[in-house]
Amino acid sequence: MGQARKRQEITEETGNKSVGKRIVPALLVMAVAGASMVVISVVHPGGETKEAVKTPLEPKPVEPVATLPADTVHASYAGSESCKSCHAAAYEKWMSSNHHFAERAFDKTKDAPAFDPPHSITHGKQTSEATMDAAELAEFLTLESDKTKHSYPVQRVIGNDPLRQFLVESPGGRMQAMELAWDPKKSEWFDVYGNEDRQPGEWGHWTGRGMNWNAQCASCHNTRLQKNYQPESDTYHTRMAEMSIGCESCHGPMKNHVDWQGKKPAVVTKDPTVKKPTRDQAMETCAACHARRGEISGDFVPGDSFYDHFSLSVPDGSDLFYPDGQIHDEDYEFTAFSGSKMHAAGVRCVDCHDPHTGRRVLEGNALCMQCHAAGVVRPGLTKPAPVIDPVAHSHHGEASTGNQCVSCHMPVTTYMQRHARHDHGFTIPDPLLTKELGIPNACARCHGDKDNAWAVKATQDWYGEKMERPTRERARLFARARDGDPASVPELIAFLKQPNEPLWQASASHLLGAWAEDPSAAAALTLQLKHPSPLVREAAARAVGPLVEQGAAGADVIEPLLSDPSRSVRVAAAWMLKSTVDVKSQAGTELSHMLEINSDQPTGQMQLGQYEFSRKNPVEALAHFHKAVEWDPGSPPYHHDLAMALSAGGDTTGAIREMQQAVKLSPDNPDYHYSLALAWNEAGSLPNAVAALEKTVKLAPGMERAWYNLAVAYLQSGKKPQSMEAARKALQLDPQDSRVIELMKILGRQ
Repeated sequence: MGQARKRQEITEETGNKSVGKRIVPALLVMAVAGASMVVISVVHPGGETKEAVKTPLEPKPVEPVATLPADTVHASYAGSESCKSCHAAAYEKWMSSNHHFAERAFDKTKDAPAFDPPHSITHGKQTSEATMDAAELAEFLTLESDKTKHSYPVQRVIGNDPLRQFLVESPGGRMQAMELAWDPKKSEWFDVYGNEDRQPGEWGHWTGRGMNWNAQCASCHNTRLQKNYQPESDTYHTRMAEMSIGCESCHGPMKNHVDWQGKKPAVVTKDPTVKKPTRDQAMETCAACHARRGEISGDFVPGDSFYDHFSLSVPDGSDLFYPDGQIHDEDYEFTAFSGSKMHAAGVRCVDCHDPHTGRRVLEGNALCMQCHAAGVVRPGLTKPAPVIDPVAHSHHGEASTGNQCVSCHMPVTTYMQRHARHDHGFTIPDPLLTKELGIPNACARCHGDKDNAWAVKATQDWYGEKMERPTRERARLFARARDGDPASVPELIAFLKQPNEPLWQASASHLLGAWAEDPSAAAALTLQLKHPSPLVREAAARAVGPLVEQGAAGADVIEPLLSDPSRSVRVAAAWMLKSTVDVKSQAGTELSHMLEINSDQPTGQMQLGQYEFSRKNPVEALAHFHKAVEWDPGSPPYHHDLAMALSAGGDTTGAIREMQQAVKLSPDNPDYHYSLALAWNEAGSLPNAVAALEKTVKLAPGMERAWYNLAVAYLQSGKKPQSMEAARKALQLDPQDSRVIELMKILGRQ
């Protein structure tokens, strides 16, 4: 569980790129968003969003959940207790682990210090109380929008160390995670949002969908959870095989194994019910929860491919990660690790972590020296690790914190105010990239009394030319691409021709997708559609989406992926072809399933709106877009997409209203100002369109289409000198753009 972001994440280009067409001398046209697939990214929750809550804040008697038919899925699970007699040592390790305590019923003895004596907790402008009632049941007394306090009895505890959150029941089969958390080591309450003052009605408030246990927490805190969301009634019938992360969360259903063991013959034979996972299967089982990812199936089982159930968030044009791959938002471990040299060398989770305790197998540098000491050849690795002397390598004394490998190569970021997490990218501290690009470095995390110039000099003095490494150049390239620099296109194409780790190949594909209509970029991306890694194929499929809009040729490129071996690729291809995909085909059915399981969040409603709009169902599309805004009025992308749909339906006034709201919520987003300009022009208000375009190019001077449209708008306004200057800017950014060239000819004749 994490802290819900204030605005729900939009994982793809929708909301980040304008989809409006260029201004043409006669008319400016707006187009609905939806070319890019948006997969709901589960952040267990953590970061930015607001969302309206439809249910009353005052607790009512919890509605009874309808009885479901016999659970055939969970019938194949035996429960962790059944493992104890044969696997006593592993069981005892697990009993003390955070996995064992991932979720549990409220325990009067264990949890009493948090509620008895009563605690008064100030958070933001609010004051709440944690107390025990006469029956010794814990409850929260929290001020609500009606200015009175309401009682919320605690039902369960989620998390263990370093913090515990508490679950309360809510109508519709819901459980909500409180924003107030207990630090068991310091014996104190705190707000996971820090100094924020989140209010009822916001998506990220504890009463909102951002802190809904069923959708955001339950799958990773329990064993084989099935969310069972009912869109028609907006209710849940959530079920699980076992509360908390039990043995079968990682080993899969084991009832057949338990039954066989009870009946096995006197002569011991190989148990036919058990198949040992590969090292990659074990890692991907960890990744199912230790990753920033979007849900595709909602039903991962250990041993399955990660890419048949999830869409992994990777370093792309968003701010989830820094350009060098360091974690920025609450990204967990798997993505960063997938791009590391450790992963490339064959290191896997169990090499460093005991799978039953979750703790490290060794402490300090001894953990790293398992591989990096002289003469060590570890089984399972693809190549020997370089020999490293920590003192000589770190230039820090043996007893110094700076001599610890993790201090430099696994810097810590604290989430939820108390949860310090190591970056698993094993990146190299580079103060020069801090100077150039604002990317943080581990040196500054320790040496707060020194400036960055000192760190740049120190690393240069110690390591010299070794700092000019491929990863530094990659970070620079990705940063330029993220900034929209067209000069990065040939470099990204060249990068894709090199042998890179799949994560970086996927990241480069996402970035190159901004220029997918460029023939050379399209050709490079098309080659990636046949990459051995499903991660890369999925990224390429999503990146070439604009080609589909060009006609059958683009569709022909993606259509073969509808029968790809990996479900994530099939779903991505189906999304790109959503206007024509056969809903009864395998890929079409899988896409529909993904849309349904994510329909309990505003991002899912936005996605449903895009789907229906593409299939020429405008009434249904608008209903979904309106619901996305209703559920999360504080997130600008939903207003943006609603505006596009309203514009397409002829409601220019409504489109302007929604785009103005998007701009208000995200005033530094140039794409929103650009779309607002399109709306104003469509409404016949050229001065307002010009003002919005001027704001766009001020925020994004590299946006060629905005300069072109501004040139046309200036020309229509009778401002020829300004039009000529804007057209020159556009031509500098794209010398091959025929429309800009034609405009320059028109201006030359006047």
